[in-house]
Amino acid sequence: MKEILSKQSKETRCYIMAAVLVFEGYKGVDELTEVEGEMKLDVLSLTKEEMEKFPMPKDFSQIVAHLRPISDTDVRHWVITNTYSPVLQSQRKDALRDFRAFCVALGWNPKEIKEDMELLEDLLEIKPISSTEGVRAVSKSGCFPIIAMFVVFAMLLSFTML
Repeated sequence: MKEILSKQSKETRCYIMAAVLVFEGYKGVDELTEVEGEMKLDVLSLTKEEMEKFPMPKDFSQIVAHLRPISDTDVRHWVITNTYSPVLQSQRKDALRDFRAFCVALGWNPKEIKEDMELLEDLLEIKPISSTEGVRAVSKSGCFPIIAMFVVFAMLLSFTML
């Protein structure tokens, strides 16, 4: 996977990591957060220093705008599973709602996203807290970009302080 992801531009890989950090924020920080973060950085062929130097997006739409053009299904799969995993683990309705809004905003194939989500649910043996909403049934929240950026900055700050 590292080889496939490394074919993406460094900027795109940084935006991928920013998206992952947003959703990791819902799960919270624990003793494995730093290790998991370092593993994801490694798979993305990025360093902590590169992420620290990365000019963080001013709003969530910038992250989506940079990820939307990704056409490689393996990269899309990696993005979906690595952003959905902390959402599942958090068991938070707001996280699930925001993840679904993220998926809709990406404009990727809903069937592909649903299959990735179901595969991860089976793998982790965790079902979402609310299974009544579909991937398409999402309303956009005006507060989400602000909250998302706060979470990204908090996660990056925690990585730099460790």
